[in-house]
Amino acid sequence: MSLTLPIVELRTLLHDALSAALASDALTLPASLMYTPDVHRPALYLESTVVRGRPGEGKTFWARALTDPQLRTIAAREYRMPRLERTEAITAFGTQPDAGQPTAGELRALTGWGVQPTVLWSAVALTALGVPDLAALTTWTERVDWLTRNPGATERSLAEFEATARITDTVRLVLFDALDQLHPDRMLAEHLASGMLNLAVTLSRRTTRLRTKVFIRPDMLDGALTGVPRPDRGFLTGRAADLSWGRSDYLGRTGRTELYGLFIHLLGNHDSAEAAAFRAAWPTWEQSQDGRFLAPSGLNGVPRIQEEFFTALAGRFMGTNARNGYTYSFLPNRLQDALGTITPRPFLTALATALEDTGRRHPGHDRPLHHDDLRNSVRCGALAIELHRALPWVRLTMEPLHAASPATS
Repeated sequence: MSLTLPIVELRTLLHDALSAALASDALTLPASLMYTPDVHRPALYLESTVVRGRPGEGKTFWARALTDPQLRTIAAREYRMPRLERTEAITAFGTQPDAGQPTAGELRALTGWGVQPTVLWSAVALTALGVPDLAALTTWTERVDWLTRNPGATERSLAEFEATARITDTVRLVLFDALDQLHPDRMLAEHLASGMLNLAVTLSRRTTRLRTKVFIRPDMLDGALTGVPRPDRGFLTGRAADLSWGRSDYLGRTGRTELYGLFIHLLGNHDSAEAAAFRAAWPTWEQSQDGRFLAPSGLNGVPRIQEEFFTALAGRFMGTNARNGYTYSFLPNRLQDALGTITPRPFLTALATALEDTGRRHPGHDRPLHHDDLRNSVRCGALAIELHRALPWVRLTMEPLHAASPATS
């Protein structure tokens, strides 16, 4: 496979597309850059009560997408899930606090006063759903107290919501995200998260038109489940979906077509003449109803075709021959952690760094990326920052080793 764009235009496209993507985050990513990997589809099932995801795997983005009508419509169409278009999603707790959710300080105070997490989150969810008696109150202390003094209010409210949703043929979805912001004390944060899970079980078992989706890290889920009655734990884990950027085959090998699919999607959807010329190299790009360009199925999900594409950008080998390794597999293999986890931002950062270094160190190279600069990109300081954002435990692990190093003495 060969790219017909001049090398200067290719480098311009890579630089501009990667820069635009890295300048965005889960809350600011424009709809034109929204990418829908097949492995994320189960996370959007309304019956997927728990969505497990490590830092950087997409929890906050999908929580945002479900509440954003435009993004939710895109997901419904591309994942062939028309029920999403009849879903009204509200955020009970997320990354952008507002008057509709308690602050971290209020959560600390309420738990310190002995409020049970399930009662607390029931008050939060019913307030978000618009129960008039709760919405009329001004503090979370008053709302929790009202719900405690009116033990039948939850059942009555659920029955009313269920009846209304049946008439309108809709589903009300209550979202919980950013659970690491619940409390600085990890044990108390897990204690609070257990209340969300208990509420989720209640809604799933007592209604058909009210659902909860809890976006949570796998390690935090393990701790939170200890506060859930044992019979309900299996119910929740059976309704759990995982966000990941790779899938394993029958031999246990993990493919990375989703990461390269994202990279190609970003190139094809950049707003520039270079992106238009890039798409023209494969006439089977399609434009969706929302205006985004969808890559040919081969570029999006076939490793052999993706490798041919990346070979056109970086050559096939990490040196003169296969003994030095292959460029297509180099970054995923070097960036993944011991569990095989890799997230998009470190991957895209490594590509951006390699591109910049190639322009500086190998300006006459006949491809946009030089294999030596790909190799060096996994050691750069900027990439280390991205890895620490995606995998916070890395810094904690490395600091004692750094302190014990003779070079620091």
